[in-house]
Amino acid sequence: MRDFLAKLISFYILILIVFIVSMQQFACTQEDAETDVSSLPQMRLHAALRMLPVPAGLGVNIHFYIGNDSDLLMLNNTGTGIIRMDVLWGMAEKTPGEYDFSKHDHLVNDLEQLNIRLLFIICYGNENYDQGLSPYTAAGRSASARFCAQLARRYATKKIIWELWNEPNIERFWRPEPNVADYMAWCKAVVAAIRGEDPQACIVAPAVSSIDIPFLEACFQEGLLDLIDGVSVHPYRGAHLAPETAIAEYNQLSILIETYKAPEKSIPIISGEWGYSTTNLSKDLQGEYLVRQWLCNMAYGIPISIWYDWHDDGQNPLDPEHNFGTVTWDYQPKSAYLAMQTLIRELRGFLSLGRLALGSEHDYIVPFYYDGTVKLAIWTTLDSNELNLGSTILIEKVVDHLGKEEKTDSASKFQVHTTPLYITLKTPIPDWLQMVLEISRVNEIQAGNIAAALLNNKNKSIGISAKIFKYLAYGSPQENRMALHAVMRLANRLENNDEMTLRLAHMVIKERGAHIVDKKQALTRIASIGAAESMQLVDAVANSPELSQEVACYYLRMAYKFVQQNRIAEADELLIKGTRISHQRHLAQRIISEMQKQGRETNDFVREKAAEIGFIYKWWIAGPFPNEKDIAEKKAYFPEEKIVFKQTEMFGQFEAKWQVVEIGNIWGIISFAELYGRQQQAAYAYARIQVPQAMEVRFKIGSNDGVICWLNGKKVHENLIPRTLQIDEDVLNVHFRSGINHVLLKIPNKGANWEACLRVFDTANQPLDMSKYLRNTE
Repeated sequence: MRDFLAKLISFYILILIVFIVSMQQFACTQEDAETDVSSLPQMRLHAALRMLPVPAGLGVNIHFYIGNDSDLLMLNNTGTGIIRMDVLWGMAEKTPGEYDFSKHDHLVNDLEQLNIRLLFIICYGNENYDQGLSPYTAAGRSASARFCAQLARRYATKKIIWELWNEPNIERFWRPEPNVADYMAWCKAVVAAIRGEDPQACIVAPAVSSIDIPFLEACFQEGLLDLIDGVSVHPYRGAHLAPETAIAEYNQLSILIETYKAPEKSIPIISGEWGYSTTNLSKDLQGEYLVRQWLCNMAYGIPISIWYDWHDDGQNPLDPEHNFGTVTWDYQPKSAYLAMQTLIRELRGFLSLGRLALGSEHDYIVPFYYDGTVKLAIWTTLDSNELNLGSTILIEKVVDHLGKEEKTDSASKFQVHTTPLYITLKTPIPDWLQMVLEISRVNEIQAGNIAAALLNNKNKSIGISAKIFKYLAYGSPQENRMALHAVMRLANRLENNDEMTLRLAHMVIKERGAHIVDKKQALTRIASIGAAESMQLVDAVANSPELSQEVACYYLRMAYKFVQQNRIAEADELLIKGTRISHQRHLAQRIISEMQKQGRETNDFVREKAAEIGFIYKWWIAGPFPNEKDIAEKKAYFPEEKIVFKQTEMFGQFEAKWQVVEIGNIWGIISFAELYGRQQQAAYAYARIQVPQAMEVRFKIGSNDGVICWLNGKKVHENLIPRTLQIDEDVLNVHFRSGINHVLLKIPNKGANWEACLRVFDTANQPLDMSKYLRNTE
């Protein structure tokens, strides 16, 4: 009997223990585990713009409504998930009030049969209204709104994403020239019409060429973010700039969106059009860039990536517009086609879980998850780099970006290259990686609960927070770094809790073991929130070269806020601190513009500050000189022979001569286009710099297009490529002799915009104050 009672008591004790453990696990589930996100309150994020499994957000731009057999068959064989195409108003409404959507119907039906989503661009003028120009009158806007209402009604069940125009920031597409007021008046009219017919429609805009911050901000100031569900941009860049260079611009734009959007809205960035032409790079590199573009976009939360273009638009190998396609004019696959096909095949059904903070800053490791399987997409922006994933990672299979399976001995230490690899991991995956994946899959409410547990030092014994506590306190260096990575991922999930986000981001910045990738993300979130309480912490890392751009974003964001609050002295100080290290000219320009709105005289101010941060702000300019067929890249004109300010030369109808130009912007940018027009010509810029003793210095040059630089008559730099101006893009070390030093730049322009700037740093990477050294007097 006594044995029976003992067994009975033991049984009930066991039941009690199980009950207690179950309740703890239930509590953990409420705090940490993944649940059905749709069952919980969410930030307003349109379902069509969520991060979806591959290939839903990956696609190409096309130029047809009724594709031929090659178009549809080959597109289907890539597995692409979305197509972008124009809805041409003038084609569909040739007679006022009469609409013909038969061609559009054909495309909509074809894509529906292939299970491919559609992004339709509502664009361009109609000869029946406003002389065929972009709508600029109330009558023209009303007619366009009626057209859009017809579209929305006809396709309301098709889940089409509607894009408001194509590149309205350039004169080729918003005719006769870009006009934010007219564009926004049109947007307001057509959005009301679309939502009147389909309240659940997904609408994105403004589809700007490049990431044009001034145009975007002007639209945001006019209320664009109240109208749309996503911000579409076209992050084109020169062939010398790899896809990863867009990340800094995405961050800058995300800060701007946070500044203007309503708190209850979540507005993602989409990459609506972007590619590289095989006129400017090899077909192999184009294929590599396509994959890196898509993977990088997914890693940084860009839910839609449209590659431009599906098919080469012509047969002239020297015309860039003819050679953006993934297939040639006669439908021969390029490397880009095979790379696209491989990515989608390897990752179909998998969801990107963001960039993993492993390896060096140059290494990109992007985990993808599907049904218990984890794959990693891995590459480096260096030519080659050794990567160690850690001994607890076991590899099952490795496939290169063109589909070739590579041999593996399951070792996690290997060479990575610029061409991405797809790596399938064996199970079980390490506990630290499981922690990161779990964090990536929680919703905002769950993330808030986990963050509260961490910040309040509670619930150390169970759930995700317990793992983070454990690795922070007792983990190996890699586990400690992954715990901080998990903390940063938590912060990124908290879109609507600035106070908690700041505390998490501050934690990451303070910890010495945090990966540089996480510190950059932490600083970006700190900048987007823009709280003065972060100042001391940001100052502490301001001298870290790897973090300079993110630090500058914070300084310039705070400077803008201080200007608005009339805290002028503080704004001036932060403006200088930011521009000393920043490449991001538009963040500074918005501060100057705000000063001007308040009636402040800025001309002398910006020249003084340009000099203080190292820019040559006063030049002798000679031009214009002929540059047909890029002749100026090789032909020496008179400034290269001897500097004689009275010298002139006639070239047909125009005269090349010298003039003094004082720069009126804080970046010291010479606008040759304002002097000579946007022509394919060339010009020179000359300056004298006097130093008391010989010294080693560093030139940082930006130009549009290429540049040649001479110092004291010796060529020290040449970079003759088509490009837009990036502050400090070309960096070279040079020697100043004691006394006067002669600096000469030559800028051959290939057309369109035309500008250049140069600033001087010492060997400690501190800018020289040019007001002390510049001697530009005759």
